[in-house]
Amino acid sequence: MARGADQPLVAVIHGALRSRVGLMPVVWSLRRRGLDAHAFGYATRRDCLATHGARLEAAIDTWRTRRGDDIREPLPRLCLLTHSMGGLVARSYLARPTATRQSRRQRVWMLAPPNQGSYVADKLRNFKPFHWIYGAAAPELLPESAATLGPMPQTAEVRVMAGGTTKDDAGLHRWIPGNHDGLVRVAETGLDGVEPELVGGSHSTLQWRADMISAAAEFFLRA
Repeated sequence: MARGADQPLVAVIHGALRSRVGLMPVVWSLRRRGLDAHAFGYATRRDCLATHGARLEAAIDTWRTRRGDDIREPLPRLCLLTHSMGGLVARSYLARPTATRQSRRQRVWMLAPPNQGSYVADKLRNFKPFHWIYGAAAPELLPESAATLGPMPQTAEVRVMAGGTTKDDAGLHRWIPGNHDGLVRVAETGLDGVEPELVGGSHSTLQWRADMISAAAEFFLRA
């Protein structure tokens, strides 16, 4: 399928400690539905959210240049499909003053984002192996750090999907309180003015679920 300015551009952003390679099935599925989808990878352990956001901005210009867009003109709509910490990367990008000049409006589909910070990260904040494994991301997953990202721009339409169980007070295991998907609690996925939609399931596989990809594509393609 030929790409062009008439196709909605989609940035697909992975979670912590993952890579863009794992996103390729998602990208291919979105492209089959008529979306110009691209996987964005970032170095979880090495760089901060501000750096990831700046690189995403540069990547969007690169993708647009390759398909022949005039990047001096903003996109009518930019779409972002995120998983887990990828939601924080998207928020860091959208907080950049120059980012909203790339598109007039944005549609953001978040899968299990720790928008309020991570309970697990908070509990492990003094556990050295947690910092060794997550590197630069470890402090940015804390609730107080997530709070500094601020609200989404008014131009963004956001949907938040949360995993977990169908029971409001029970997650996939007992050591995390409340309903959760095995890593992120439902209560920490929402944003101001955006309530999470409980779709159930485990954190690690939510990004590959066919129903989530299909629903995201419909959201992005809606007039």
